Amino acid sequence: MELYHKVVGESTGEFSDQKVREILADYMDRFQSTDVDNRTFDLFSWEIADTFFPNDESVYSKMNDAMEQGEKITIDQINLKTIKDIGFTQFQMPLKIGSFVTWKDLFKVTSDLFILTSIIAILICSFVFSSDTSRNMNQLLLSTKFGRNKLTISKIIAATLISIFVFLFIQVISLGSFYVYNSGFTGWDTSIQTNFSLELFSFPVEINHLQVFCLAVVLHFISLLSIVGITIFVSSITRSPFSALTISLGLFFLPKALTQLFKRGMVYKLLNLFPINNYSIEDFLTLMSTKREFILNSFVQNIVVTLVVLLVMKIVSDGVVYLRMKQYQVT
Repeated sequence: MELYHKVVGESTGEFSDQKVREILADYMDRFQSTDVDNRTFDLFSWEIADTFFPNDESVYSKMNDAMEQGEKITIDQINLKTIKDIGFTQFQMPLKIGSFVTWKDLFKVTSDLFILTSIIAILICSFVFSSDTSRNMNQLLLSTKFGRNKLTISKIIAATLISIFVFLFIQVISLGSFYVYNSGFTGWDTSIQTNFSLELFSFPVEINHLQVFCLAVVLHFISLLSIVGITIFVSSITRSPFSALTISLGLFFLPKALTQLFKRGMVYKLLNLFPINNYSIEDFLTLMSTKREFILNSFVQNIVVTLVVLLVMKIVSDGVVYLRMKQYQVT
């Protein structure tokens, strides 16, 4: 990581053809100044080189051949692609290049942790009502003074708050680990278009790493609430925690399986609203930036629609559970 942070520190700045040329010139010089056995892999520069080096010639073979003859290949001998050739989105302000490899790692870990958090929440919420049903406790509990209203509401709130605590706890641990791994938050203001690991060069919105991360956390948080709501509903209609858990996990993963059957059309777009199909940060950036994959043309509009739909799912689920348990008590 020492070489990575050193190279990033020297390379951070406005993204331009000249900046790319300088980064790759330094990369080629380092590559040819060290023998193979002592060479440290420079992933930052390698990703950029993989994008801008010409496809019709092997620059690495040329450098190795030159080294065997005691010579060096310079950047002037390479016909680099330009930013325009690659198709980077241009805005009024120049894009910024900086640390991106570690942020790609953070995005991947954050996405994976969402699945873990969701499964934990499903496990917790599966017991909310089904455990009482399995022990034939519903009639007794719902006949108490507070059974009709407060007990049901308290259970919904408690399950939701516990799930939120688990989510926040995991996020804090993850972010703290990233701070140590990345030696701070270097690269937070790097444009998402210049994250060469993600290859979102033509992404239509001017947004940086920190903004993407915050947006992902909000999406994951609202998604978790919808998952909690649906799981509590399933728990209220099943007779055992195991049944509630099995059905809830099935409902959680089902939309992913259905996208293998519906690969285009409105059904496919609606399936992409479900958390399992957009939890990956790279996926939701890609899916929500095009009408071919999502409902609307605008990335911002698609994000807003998704958040609203997920919130409505939570509210409706909780409302149905409350009314059902109230009716259960009456009957």
